[in-house]
Amino acid sequence: MSPLSARRLAPVLLLLALCACGFQLRGTGGASLADELKVMRVTAAGPAYPPMLVEMRNALQSQAGVRLVDTPGVPTLTLLAEGADSQVLAIDSTGKVSNYLLNYSLTFALADAAGKELLGPQSVKLQREYSFDKLSVLAKEKEDEFLRREMRGDAIQQILRRLASVGR
Repeated sequence: MSPLSARRLAPVLLLLALCACGFQLRGTGGASLADELKVMRVTAAGPAYPPMLVEMRNALQSQAGVRLVDTPGVPTLTLLAEGADSQVLAIDSTGKVSNYLLNYSLTFALADAAGKELLGPQSVKLQREYSFDKLSVLAKEKEDEFLRREMRGDAIQQILRRLASVGR
C-alpha cells in the first residue's frame, strides 16, 4: 500500500471507529423528551423571572418540540428561584480586585398533569471566573453581562437534559 493511499484510508478508519462506538457530538440540537412532556406549561413561582422564563420557553419549543399551553391539566415545569452574584476571587498587590467569581443558580421542579412530582426541586449551579481590569471597565461590564447570559443558557441546556431523562 502506498503512503498516499494510507493517508487517505486513516481518516476513514477513524470515522468508522468513532461511529461504531456510538460517539456523537452533543451540540445544542434537539432534546428528546418523553411523549407525556410534549405538551407542557412553564411557570415561575413568586415574582416572574422574565429573561429566564422566556429563554426556557423558547428552548423547549425550538429544541425539544414542546407545545406550550397556559392551562392546568398538563405537566408543569416550575422555575422556583434564580440567583446570581459575584464574589472577589483575587486581589492584586495594590489591594485592587483582579479576579471575580460569578455564581449562578436556578432551582426548578416538574410535576405531571395530575400534580404529582416527577422531579422534585433541583438546582443547577454554575460558576465562571473572569479577570477585572480597572482600565477597561466598560469592556469588563459587557464581559460580565455576556458571562451571565451564557450561564443562563448553560443552565437551560442542563434542565433540558434532566427533562429528557424523565419517563425513560
